Amino acid sequence: MKARVPMTDIQDRMRRIPQVSTILDDSRIAPLMVGRQGAWMTRLIQETLAELRVTLRAAKSSASSREDLLEGAVSAILERREGLLGPSWTRVLNGTGVVVHTNLGRSCFPPEAAEAAHTVALHNSDLEFDLETGTRGHRGRLIEEKAALLAGAPDALIVNNNAAAVWLAVRYASQGGRVLLSRGEVVAIGGSFRMHEILAETGCELVEIGTTNRTSLQDYVDAMQPGTTVLKVHRSNFVVEGFTEEVALSDLAEACRQHDCPLVYDAGSGAIYPYEDLGLPAGERLLTEDVATGAHLVTCSGDKLLGGCQAGIIFGSQEMITGLRKHPMRRAFRVDKTTLAALDAVMSLYLASDGQPDIPTLNQLGMGLDDLADRARRLQAILAEKAPDSWQGSVVSGQSSVGGGSFSTTSIESRLLLWDGPKAELEACHQYLRLGNPALVGRMNQDGLAVDVRTISEEEINLVAEAFVAAWARLKSSFGV
Repeated sequence: MKARVPMTDIQDRMRRIPQVSTILDDSRIAPLMVGRQGAWMTRLIQETLAELRVTLRAAKSSASSREDLLEGAVSAILERREGLLGPSWTRVLNGTGVVVHTNLGRSCFPPEAAEAAHTVALHNSDLEFDLETGTRGHRGRLIEEKAALLAGAPDALIVNNNAAAVWLAVRYASQGGRVLLSRGEVVAIGGSFRMHEILAETGCELVEIGTTNRTSLQDYVDAMQPGTTVLKVHRSNFVVEGFTEEVALSDLAEACRQHDCPLVYDAGSGAIYPYEDLGLPAGERLLTEDVATGAHLVTCSGDKLLGGCQAGIIFGSQEMITGLRKHPMRRAFRVDKTTLAALDAVMSLYLASDGQPDIPTLNQLGMGLDDLADRARRLQAILAEKAPDSWQGSVVSGQSSVGGGSFSTTSIESRLLLWDGPKAELEACHQYLRLGNPALVGRMNQDGLAVDVRTISEEEINLVAEAFVAAWARLKSSFGV
């Protein structure tokens, strides 16, 4: 039976907790209580003391002295204040080899996109102002024209992410009516995104057809009725193998035309540049191919294989896109000026290039093995003399991945800097690397601690080296290595 803490001990501990007035009189706290910040500082003090009460009530050993508790509380308050005043994000060096890493922010901006977002954030722009007529203009019109040109679509609409794009497209096309979706495409993608839950919020009647592994064209045709919308979803992050059947988008588009049913296609990653030119296998379609099938509306993400910022893009006829622009929920899904500026710069890079545009996501995917090996060897040379005596570094072959829901079974050969050493030291170092600023996220497995240099830029090599040196310094104090 769990031993109870005597009530008298608990009461004694509670009496030692410093009063709010005592903390306010502390010479380190008092200067911080002036002006408007006094209100939220008071809340920090109250929350810190509340947490201290919970801790002391549950403690098994006797409490610290009144003086020690005061010192601890003040230190905790100052630490929380410092954390709140600093950035709420930490820069991360991506040593995982996952190019479009959802948890690390997906695609990195090209410098032109970052500069465009920076400029428009600092200054006014003609966001919704027609400079020629002096009247209100259409937000993002030229950017949407660029997107439509690149995809070969009559028109396009930009919203804040692809989930919003799918919701808006389905809601507009179906008007709350029947929506057909293959059971094999009722997907869950990252976090809490579940396709059937998104569709439920459109007010439509979801009609699942076929089976998880086999859905035929006849399954669709048999379920088509007047007022029916068909939705097809790119299956991201997984594949169905073996005894399978899936309807080609072009065949489904033709059937929808014959039965007068709108077809909405969620294309997922939204690639414009040919995969094969980056050394990736065939099998994934380009946006131009998706649009050319005749699907009424095609949606995609802006921050995956497109290589831009978080956004959702809807392609379709001028009539349907105009209808989407007038939809009451369109305003709730619109993007801000920095997103539009960044995406505009990315689109311009595609339009201006007669080959591979200089976009980080594409550059990382297309980087050759010789360049990767050279980058890994240079990092190894910088760190060789600084590593713990019991550690051994080597450049080895490894596998990168595309990430972002595309090419879910495809691995890309890469080069890694792999460290071998005592397991406890490797695991501790991996944690110290993640707690640095910038943080470094690598790979930890039975082979050791590795950094895949495919996702480390040329400018980040020295930062990776500094991160290891700092982690090894902490390792020395912890393990004496």
